[in-house]
Amino acid sequence: MSNIRNTILEYISKNPGIRYRELLRMLGLTNGVLSYHLYRLESEQMIRIERDGGMTRYYASDVKQDEANILGMLRIPTARRIISYMLENDGSATLDEIAFMLGKAQSTIFWHMKRLMEKGLVNKHDSKYMLRSKHLIAEVLARYNEQLVERVADNYADMMEDLNF
Repeated sequence: MSNIRNTILEYISKNPGIRYRELLRMLGLTNGVLSYHLYRLESEQMIRIERDGGMTRYYASDVKQDEANILGMLRIPTARRIISYMLENDGSATLDEIAFMLGKAQSTIFWHMKRLMEKGLVNKHDSKYMLRSKHLIAEVLARYNEQLVERVADNYADMMEDLNF
């Protein structure tokens, strides 16, 4: 395998659920070069590519599907805050409680809860939302928390850098 593919695979392994633009920015490759090597890695079954509603995420082939679903949602800051809040509250909460604690509109929280339910991370019973596989979610969050927090900080730094002419 080429050095470029090894580097790409290493980045994907260290940052499961990474998006194309993040890879492009981190690696400094051209669009065509990155696309070619991602195609090769996928055809060699070294990585798995997941496309969901216009969003493409990359995972090493050894990341299980349920972990990939969790990681994909944890990479969304508001969804990560919702999940963290629910974990702190025995895995359940109402829409009102979450909206109040996160300082977000109910419609925003509802949209995220709908996505979390679609991915199988949350169930709704009466007016309460409950985490499914609470222990697995906590384990994945603990294992990858540092990379997720670093990524948010890096994205913020990139935005600030882009604002400076």
